[in-house]
Amino acid sequence: MTDKTKGKSAIARKTRTLPEADELPVAGIARRGFIQTAGTAGLSLTMLGFIGREEAHAAAFKPDLTMEPNPHPTFGYPNWFPSWDEIERRAKAEGKLNVSAWGGPETKDHFGKICAAFEKASGIKTTYTHGDWFAAQQQVLNEVKDKKEQGSIDAIFLWGKPFSNLMQGGGVWEVPILDILPNGRKIAYRPEMGRFVHDMVPTYGTFVPHVNWQDCYVYNKKKFKREDMPQKVTGVLEWAKENKGEFSYCDVNKGGSGHTWVMMLIYELTGGYEKYAFRPFVKEIADKDWQPLWDYLKELEQYCYKPGTYPQGNNAVAQLFAAGEITFCPNWDAVMAQGVIGGTLDPEILGLFVPEPGIYSPMDGFTIPVNAPNKAAALVFLNYITSVEAQMQVPQVIGAYPVVTEAWDKQTDKEKNQPYHPVKDLRAWRDLGKMGARHGEYMFHMMTQWVDKIARKN
Repeated sequence: MTDKTKGKSAIARKTRTLPEADELPVAGIARRGFIQTAGTAGLSLTMLGFIGREEAHAAAFKPDLTMEPNPHPTFGYPNWFPSWDEIERRAKAEGKLNVSAWGGPETKDHFGKICAAFEKASGIKTTYTHGDWFAAQQQVLNEVKDKKEQGSIDAIFLWGKPFSNLMQGGGVWEVPILDILPNGRKIAYRPEMGRFVHDMVPTYGTFVPHVNWQDCYVYNKKKFKREDMPQKVTGVLEWAKENKGEFSYCDVNKGGSGHTWVMMLIYELTGGYEKYAFRPFVKEIADKDWQPLWDYLKELEQYCYKPGTYPQGNNAVAQLFAAGEITFCPNWDAVMAQGVIGGTLDPEILGLFVPEPGIYSPMDGFTIPVNAPNKAAALVFLNYITSVEAQMQVPQVIGAYPVVTEAWDKQTDKEKNQPYHPVKDLRAWRDLGKMGARHGEYMFHMMTQWVDKIARKN
């Protein structure tokens, strides 16, 4: 081969384009679609044309390396890595997208607005379905079990347990999405923030966090000062003894603020965070070591609001607080935000803080099902919702924190100082400070045991 021929070959390799949709071969469902030739059932790097060898180049350090993509000006992406331009072209060819999520009215409003804005910006027809997380997860698993190559969902919003179910059931498209998305670098490089694990379930880069809910201690600041409240996460029992009937938490199977708080008690009362963090679920540990947890909750119950009854959800607890029936509870920042925004909660009584060492809360987000019919469109959508502009809507609409800290930095002082935002400096507290995560498998096990151990008084 002459030098001239070599030059033509290199040019051809750089300008390779995608085949048209009707030319794509159809292959079986596979989680690891990036190492096989796949059709509409599995967008793969091979299908995208990223094969062969490309010239290597050394990485150049830039201060904003974690904030913006750093493409090489000469070589661009190597052939084995996806070109974002090619993914966007493929997304346009697909032309449609099906998004599934769940949550309260504010979450429905948020995702409805996000999907409408994405459709307007991209020209990709976007259908949003707001429903139940379990039903959506099971729908994907049923389609995978039936070997349905064209699934119903392209991007699905999940918390830790359903993500684990989907992963274990072979329903997650195992492609390192966060390495592909240009906006993926905007998410802080912290393991517990969803980049490496989601509720301690390994993600292998397949999960894109979107919203940082924060479970907090909520108190009536007209009746109590901050120093009157328990500063430690385990201090609730002693406070409740001194203020009988003033505290409550929700049924842990009806609201995440309840089971997230109890997961933190597990860490604090049964061996510490390090005992559980980044470790697989071992049922024998719960069976053998959790008696201090059950003893704590049983004793606490007699000092709670209406002992033996538990509010049926986050909103039920918030309503009791707003009505003055209780003066102290754990609850989500976003739930309390909706009370203030909706005019059902007097902001003058709302005191809210994160106790020590914290209440480790989730970074819920999206993954792409293995049989998603529009995988390129899903990638472009996930990149869009990780942009600073889209992330700025998370505190404004939902009342929670964005996962992209730059989106918090750009909020107005008025937004940052709303009473339902417990921490003002996310970089110091979250990105640089001590950060932890729930353990989804242990937490779900606790939720099932709580019914017998506490609710049924066994």
